[in-house]
Amino acid sequence: MHQLVLLVSLFCMVSSAFASPDPATSLASAMNQRMQVMKDVAGYKSAHHLPVEDLVREQKVLAAAQAEAGEAGVDPQSVAPFIQAQMDAAKAIQYRYLADWLSRPEPDWKPANLEDVRARISQYDNVILKTISEQLKSGGFSDGERAQLLSLLNAPQLSGADKQRLVDSLALIKPKLPGQ
Repeated sequence: MHQLVLLVSLFCMVSSAFASPDPATSLASAMNQRMQVMKDVAGYKSAHHLPVEDLVREQKVLAAAQAEAGEAGVDPQSVAPFIQAQMDAAKAIQYRYLADWLSRPEPDWKPANLEDVRARISQYDNVILKTISEQLKSGGFSDGERAQLLSLLNAPQLSGADKQRLVDSLALIKPKLPGQ
């Protein structure tokens, strides 16, 4: 059942991301959805006494994202700061949830299965990279589109500094050069 719900929700997300003519809205939607599942990640890690930071896993995620970026037509090296900014924002969100739960526990809430959440994160990352790639083909994100993206990033626990770093690192991404 979890797989069916996951498949339907991802289909709707991908459809809406590519149907929208507004790249900032499409990108913000996928980024917000990615950040919203961090509550489940934090909850799972808390319940299983796992640390938020897992540098070995981060390196694997970064390498996989860079490979996917190359396949999507994005320069793998230029996307690294953006991917790192996403992972750092995700960790910050997890820490914020953990801090909040110290004074305001949510005993009736249970996190989703971590394997399912990680599959969703991977799908969100795929949509994010494809959206970025499509926009790079159209000339990149203008200052206005980056400002709009900044205003549309509204995931719970995502700070203003997190948002700014994400948008700033987005400006560093370049298309993949022929032969790269």
